[in-house]
Amino acid sequence: MNITLRQLEAFIAVAQTGSFSAAAKVIHISQPALTAMIQNLERHLGVSLFERSSRGAVMTTFGRELRPAIERLLVELNETIAGALHSTSPRGGIVTLACIPSTAALFMPPLIATFRQHFPQIKIVMKDAMTETRGIVDMLRAGVIDFGVASPTAQAAELRFRPLFEDELVAVVSRTHPLAGRRDISWRDLIALPLIGMSSESHVRQLTDQAFAKIGASKHPYTEVSLITTAVGMARSGLGATILPSSAAQVCNLEDVATLRILDPVVLRPLGFLYRSMTSLSPAAKHFMTFVESQTTMTS
Repeated sequence: MNITLRQLEAFIAVAQTGSFSAAAKVIHISQPALTAMIQNLERHLGVSLFERSSRGAVMTTFGRELRPAIERLLVELNETIAGALHSTSPRGGIVTLACIPSTAALFMPPLIATFRQHFPQIKIVMKDAMTETRGIVDMLRAGVIDFGVASPTAQAAELRFRPLFEDELVAVVSRTHPLAGRRDISWRDLIALPLIGMSSESHVRQLTDQAFAKIGASKHPYTEVSLITTAVGMARSGLGATILPSSAAQVCNLEDVATLRILDPVVLRPLGFLYRSMTSLSPAAKHFMTFVESQTTMTS
């Protein structure tokens, strides 16, 4: 039976994402190539693993029974390889990160620069075009990256989280807006304003909806965007207010906009490193995490 590791990784990616197209993106191959892998695996096993429909890929009974064993096998393989390669001072290696844009722009560059001074032989690869935490979580589960830099979510409770800092949500409005002269604003004040909302899949949007729910309100934005620069640009043009983490606002051009604290309640977004487990990390990745912990302990 000629079953490959790549076929098993493809199977787990489809099982976790529920989609052939999403799984192909997670493991960085074309969808036809991934489909061929799954078909070859099914042919070797003599059973169907997924039922295809317009709604995505649903595991068959055999697929559901097989999944836990394959996941354990891949984890054990990673741990075995990591143990075999372990050393106190690795000669080299690659650490791969996926970050939300604000953290990639503000926090990570100085941290990586300092790390390189101590470990110039270890290369850091950063994927910075991640607008949603869900994509980062999918990549972690598939083993594509070592760390994700984002917020923890209930949907990814199996991942470890190493907190870095908390980010406060703020409101951004045009300098010509009647409220622009104020230092702060309440969530109730925001109910009456046109709102430029972030994508419904983003953690910021989820925090925003939860904050309105706490004051007994349901506020639907009149438009949604995925990029923080777009949200700030629309606010600058007087199209409404947008709600962003303070660090996200800092990476934008804030000319002709005002940033206001939002009170009653103050909403904080926790940010940090997401990863599967220390045993799943390579020696280079373990060194990086140890370094991160030492640096954040010094600055806390």
